[in-house]
Amino acid sequence: MKVFAAAMLAILFATTTMAQPAGPRGSRQVMPDHYILIHAGTLLAIPGKPPNSQMTIVVKNDRIDRIVTGFITMDEVGAPAGADFEVIDLSDRFVLPGLMDSHVHLAHQPSRGRRRVQRGDWDTPTPAQLAINAIIYARRNLAAGFTTVRDVGSNDQSVFAARNAINAGRMIGPRILVSGSALAVTGGHGDSISIKDTGHPGARLADGTCDGPIECRKAVRYQFKLGADLIKFTSTGGFGSNTALEPQLFKDEIQAIVATAHLLGMKATTHAYSAVAIKDAIRAGVDSIEHGFLLDDEAIRMMKKNGVWLVPTISASYPPPIFNLPDPPSVKLRNKHRAFERAYAAGVKIAFGTDAGTFKHGTNAKEFELMVGFGMSEMDAIHTATVSTASLFGIDADTGTLEAGKLADLIAINGDPLNDISALRDIDFVMKSGAVAKRNGQMTEPFTY
Repeated sequence: MKVFAAAMLAILFATTTMAQPAGPRGSRQVMPDHYILIHAGTLLAIPGKPPNSQMTIVVKNDRIDRIVTGFITMDEVGAPAGADFEVIDLSDRFVLPGLMDSHVHLAHQPSRGRRRVQRGDWDTPTPAQLAINAIIYARRNLAAGFTTVRDVGSNDQSVFAARNAINAGRMIGPRILVSGSALAVTGGHGDSISIKDTGHPGARLADGTCDGPIECRKAVRYQFKLGADLIKFTSTGGFGSNTALEPQLFKDEIQAIVATAHLLGMKATTHAYSAVAIKDAIRAGVDSIEHGFLLDDEAIRMMKKNGVWLVPTISASYPPPIFNLPDPPSVKLRNKHRAFERAYAAGVKIAFGTDAGTFKHGTNAKEFELMVGFGMSEMDAIHTATVSTASLFGIDADTGTLEAGKLADLIAINGDPLNDISALRDIDFVMKSGAVAKRNGQMTEPFTY
């Protein structure tokens, strides 16, 4: 017995020894800290507060270590011996936090529904094709200065794959919050199931199609299981599906969706035009309203009272992104109701969102010009795409402003957007989480491994 025990100990020792790293090759290397000194000519660190001149942002790895007055050198940082460092000269640039877009569709350009109507093309792209789209269009958003985007309607695979690759560090892309498939009733805005698959339970779950509170709860739970960051549902019809603009969900369906999302720790947002549907969603506790083109005074008061965000997506209607019509109804509708202007004047919380994907990705900044053109100040417009969006997304502890301890998401431009908001159309420099994604107007290598 003693001989057997000794033999077993010897085998165990030998196995353990072989499992240990042998020499430098098997040792885990500790990467040195990487410091970047960014010399900013003008720095708008906290939108809503005045900018400062000649500032240095000290970036340590992926976060801001400190911000100091003047252009300091590496010797003044006090970095440990062996640390990597780099100095980036933006002394003739305007530097501000990375922008955020609350409403994009990364898998499409333009949106699939409208293309199918225009071309009579009923061939649905595969999830693999849409994943490639999501990667390409995510990079275009990043190049346009949007370091965080919220994808509010794709499918059960494609944008998840792009988000996961970025989060794993396999490529440099914007931070993506994913809703997965937008929840819609059968035949509603967002239902893209073919007639032959309408009754198929698996197809309905994957597409987010649900009828009645029980099925809607299940649809939310399915998106949660996939790893969704939020839930998006379509309360009304819309321009893209030609399903009119009125309510499509019953109150108990809306309540089931919102309550289940909140139970699972997710925010819920709704595509809604009709004031009736908007008010039903507010009563159910929805976090934000997408579009809101038909807001009435009561809905505006309710949004303000309940702290519900408006994501106005003016670009989705004015000018019309893909309707090739001389006098499109979307423009008439927007101009008649002036929901954005009225909500802004009333003090409703507004978060920047464009509906990119119904128009060309990377041109998101035109929304700033529309917002300013309709009466918003330049500073407030920038605030909606930084401080406000970070708050809506629930990531304001890490993003939205440039302050010590926050992630190093920042952009630089040649002009002054506080005097000419169109300067945000031309982004010269982009940093996302301490990684340089664009320098001197050129995108850097996207893939890390």
